[in-house]
Amino acid sequence: MIKIYTCLCFFLFTITHSASAQLSGIINGKTCETSTKPLEFVNVVLRDSHNKVIGHEVSDAKGLFKFINVSPGNYHITCSLVGYNDHQTPLFTLGNGQTRTEPLIFMTADQKILKEVEISTKKAIFSNSIDRKVYNVDMDISSKSGSATEVLQNVPLVQVDIDGNVSLRNSSVMILINGKESPLMGKNAAAALQQLPANSIDKIEVITNPSAKYKPDGTGGIINIILKKNTKRGLNGNVTANAGNNERYNASTALNYNTGKLNLFGSYSVKQDDRLRNISNTRVQTDPKTLAVNHYSDYTIAKSRPFSNIVTLGLDYNLDDKNSFGLSGNYYLREMHKHDVILKQVESIKNGNQDYDRKRENFERETLSSATVYYEHQFTKENHRIRLEFNIDHKPEVEDNHYTNTYRYPLIPNQMDNTVIRQTANSKHVNLNYENPLNKNNKLEAGYDGQFNSQDQDFYVSAFDQAKQAFITDLQKTNRFMYQENIHAFYTTYTSQLKKFGILLGLRGEYTDLNSKLITTSEVIPNTYFKIYPTLHLTYRINEQKELQLNYSRRVRRPEGDELNPFPEYADPTNVKVGNPYLLPEIIHSVELGYQWKKNGISITPGIYYRYTYNRFTAVTLPLNDSVLVTKQQNLANDKAFGADLVISGNLNDKLNVNLTPNLFYNQIDASNLGYSSKKSTITWSANLNASYALSKGTFLQLNSIYKSARLTPQGEYLPVFIMNLGARQEIFSKKGAVYFTLSDVFKSLKQETDLQGPYLVQHVLSRNNSRIFYLGMSYNFGGMKKKKDMQFDNSL
Repeated sequence: MIKIYTCLCFFLFTITHSASAQLSGIINGKTCETSTKPLEFVNVVLRDSHNKVIGHEVSDAKGLFKFINVSPGNYHITCSLVGYNDHQTPLFTLGNGQTRTEPLIFMTADQKILKEVEISTKKAIFSNSIDRKVYNVDMDISSKSGSATEVLQNVPLVQVDIDGNVSLRNSSVMILINGKESPLMGKNAAAALQQLPANSIDKIEVITNPSAKYKPDGTGGIINIILKKNTKRGLNGNVTANAGNNERYNASTALNYNTGKLNLFGSYSVKQDDRLRNISNTRVQTDPKTLAVNHYSDYTIAKSRPFSNIVTLGLDYNLDDKNSFGLSGNYYLREMHKHDVILKQVESIKNGNQDYDRKRENFERETLSSATVYYEHQFTKENHRIRLEFNIDHKPEVEDNHYTNTYRYPLIPNQMDNTVIRQTANSKHVNLNYENPLNKNNKLEAGYDGQFNSQDQDFYVSAFDQAKQAFITDLQKTNRFMYQENIHAFYTTYTSQLKKFGILLGLRGEYTDLNSKLITTSEVIPNTYFKIYPTLHLTYRINEQKELQLNYSRRVRRPEGDELNPFPEYADPTNVKVGNPYLLPEIIHSVELGYQWKKNGISITPGIYYRYTYNRFTAVTLPLNDSVLVTKQQNLANDKAFGADLVISGNLNDKLNVNLTPNLFYNQIDASNLGYSSKKSTITWSANLNASYALSKGTFLQLNSIYKSARLTPQGEYLPVFIMNLGARQEIFSKKGAVYFTLSDVFKSLKQETDLQGPYLVQHVLSRNNSRIFYLGMSYNFGGMKKKKDMQFDNSL
């Protein structure tokens, strides 16, 4: 590993050193409005005698600018600033090793009187390109007060269940932050998305068939969350505050200071949430030997108030016009106290009847510390660059669970047990990416992607001994599981545009070395494999309004630590979940054909897709005995899915914007390897409607609704789901601020309901939460370049 880093750093140093050795001169100067008043934020461009741009700088608060490492030659300088006439210096000569100071450059005010200039560009909420669909979050009112989870509910082709789990076209998805993997999007991705402020998101990219540049994980594809990054000159920032029902609140602030050469940025967000979950679970279980019938009923009331903080700090620095580097760090803290009560009733012929409460007090703390450093070198040709980036993350988590069984029948003493769960995840990621635009219509990209992940899951269980009046370690339930995953990947992509035809061809090779360590039983289960993942994207532009798209990718879904860990967690001893250390990765072949028509701000994008998956993960629930159910991850023989969706997006008039996404999905699963004799198939559909209406200038209303029909599982189905959300926004302070109101789940219809039908087990589970949430909030943007008093610019999108 050290050798790899050393070689990469030496390679970059050699390139940049050889380039910088040819540069030797310095040019500096000062921009002024008068002889005593310097002028800040002037765009200063250095050009050679052929008018080719050599460098670009921005004058500082004292009006000073400097170009360093300039080759000998003939040059001139042009200066520009809004509200002033452009200024160009005469041609001058810079000698070898010379330092040249230009005379004072005076900028004169433009004599054209512009009392008011209003530039208003309304960004489309949804757009489409050769390999992705883009959802612009700023156009979504729910992004002002909600979390990333609420915004994802509005994104076409994306589904979010009642627990916050995200899927794409009814399949698993890999979630990236700024194009990179984040440990937050691992096991607790649903919780992290609920804490991530929606107003920190710039856009969300939906990539159903990613190119070879991306890690090929996720059956349905990739959701890439692009966070906002202010690049305006000067000091800029924003503040947001929201208050909701049940004592919910959240607030965030972001600051950015950009001098042109140095960009400093930071943000902080805090959120207090409130959650109430009600779950009913009824099952009828038949003993396969005696045919005795047992009845079970669980009703869970789960309360929690998670509190979270997210802090980000970073900088970008341009060493010169060819080289730049950056540093950034993140810290995430989530604390939560859970109060759960399960009301249990059992009618068992063998074990007799029982009626008791199982109470849980859980104190949970999760943190994440991460750091990123990058170095980028820009070659002489535009967009010809090489970039080295390194990320490191550390994520410890502690759960301290205290359980008490209080019996109404039979009359026996309370039973108590404790479970302390300590989990630690560490990851390192190194990426070297090279881009070369060979010419106007062709581009080559290649790189190395190395990921090194580890997890440690330590469960300590103790039970109260009535005789000893003390908690005694339960050796049968105490366990520890560790796993290490190392992935080395090399990839290349080639993009070409030939008249009306476009092609994006990619190839990725990955070597994966995975070791599962069952510390409790002293077992090591290795899994090593090398696989090739080709990708192909084709486009044909019929005319300016019509385009055809065809793409293919081979993908993989790797099991995570929880899915591999064979040791159970006994939160509910009658409903136990375990992993499978022998779980194989899913392999997916995905083909998609699409068409895009757009005219006058309206786009219609129909598409059909086919996925063939073998070794698909599925959860199978089986009786361990007449009172305990065990749910375990297994591999299906294969899974076939065929679907069609339609994305209609655009402005129907100056006031109404509508986005409608219906999706039809046929699914056939073959679970014959798990003992199920016949294949199962079903047709499901879903629809997403997002509409906004401008009541007046600066006043907007928004409606969002989602419907999902029944979905198939090997043993049963998920029942249909419907939800509707409303929002309103009023712009204030010359569009620098806004007040807004959001209401989610208007009809309290959000739920998750499942039916399980088997020869010896029939189960029905219904889960609801307090999802009707309203927020009243306000946001304000400040800073930016100073403007003349008689000029007003609105660049809001």
